[in-house]
Amino acid sequence: MLISLALDYHRADIATRERFHLDAMRTTELYSAPRDAGITELLMLSTCNRIELYGVATTGSADGVVTALTALSRRWMGDDPRVDELLATATHRVGEHAARHLLRVAAGLESMVLGDAQILGQVKASYRTATEAGGVGPVLHRLLGLALHTGKRIKHETGLLAGRHSVGAEAAALVAARLGQLAPLRCVIVGCGKTGQRAARQLVKLGAADIVCINRTPDRSQALAAELWGRAAPWDALHREIAQADVAIVATGAPTPPVRRGGLELNRRVAGTAQRPLLLVDLSMPRNIEPEAVGLPGVSLVDLDALQAPVHAAEASRRAAIPAAEQVVHEELELWRAWVAEAPARDAIRPLSEVLGELCRREVGWVAGDAAAERAADRIVAKLLARPMAALRAEAEQGGDVDELAEALRRLFDPAVSPPQENVPRPPTAGTALR
Repeated sequence: MLISLALDYHRADIATRERFHLDAMRTTELYSAPRDAGITELLMLSTCNRIELYGVATTGSADGVVTALTALSRRWMGDDPRVDELLATATHRVGEHAARHLLRVAAGLESMVLGDAQILGQVKASYRTATEAGGVGPVLHRLLGLALHTGKRIKHETGLLAGRHSVGAEAAALVAARLGQLAPLRCVIVGCGKTGQRAARQLVKLGAADIVCINRTPDRSQALAAELWGRAAPWDALHREIAQADVAIVATGAPTPPVRRGGLELNRRVAGTAQRPLLLVDLSMPRNIEPEAVGLPGVSLVDLDALQAPVHAAEASRRAAIPAAEQVVHEELELWRAWVAEAPARDAIRPLSEVLGELCRREVGWVAGDAAAERAADRIVAKLLARPMAALRAEAEQGGDVDELAEALRRLFDPAVSPPQENVPRPPTAGTALR
């Protein structure tokens, strides 16, 4: 049974999401921790606006699902004792509801920026990380494959991705709306990943001419600065550069805020800009600008939560594409339903499929080599089992019980099952008279 726990901007503010955020080290620990017996697969999806953990429970009973969700929250929290707090705060989804939600996430329908162009890449990266960590099995492989296919169809078949469609680009639009003419203003970009790059490019499109790029690894900041005819500054000059700026957009993956009130206050005083207006935009999760910085004269702050209102106002042009996108999600969800419905039939026929496949590979390989054998085996087995699979699928769809047949096939073909002892007469023991 598919289950999930989720914190997103719909139901959890930035402070809550920040409290339960998983950094790279905690993500590694999540996947490397001993597996709970009730959860067979695991995937964590984390973006600036959501943290979601998906699992596959070994049972679909009500009690079993509750136990599995608790185990999932313990995996999320590690040694942190706030498991009950997470369970009370997070959204719980089970079965098809969890599958539908993930398809909508990949489609950009659940993003703060409707049709967010970055979300599909974030889903793909999370899928890759979970796969490399050994967390993904057949259920999540199938679901993530459908999710990525959904996102690609949305991109090519609907207008949901028209116009600006990223947090970075929307942040730049907000800056232009607040400050007006950007050409005379100095704009500092801290963090030159995808979000920072999109923000910087959109600023230039909107008229910004004085762009300063800062990144922990200088290669990225130098490349972005060269692209935009801007200037790259070293990481240790961060506070000095922001103190001399009119606007700074911060989008890094730092676990603690690199932009601090004390450093900013000192450098603004040294630069003679202590009273000068400064707009700070924090696009990071967890937050990368100390909230106390707002207490400085002239300093104002926009964070991810504050972006919601202007983002919703800007997405009107894409709302017309929602019905088409919802239809794509519906069609892909139907494929998921069919795959889930076929599970009993697949389980029933798997032992026979594996035996036939191994036999074909061995016999064809003897004549034509291993490469040809692999291809031939898959085709031969698929053709041989097409009719039995169709019959089993129809039986399962009609509510029939295929468990008895599954057990028979398992006993007949699963090499892990010991064959029953044949009823062969035992030889007589010494002293036993033959009759």
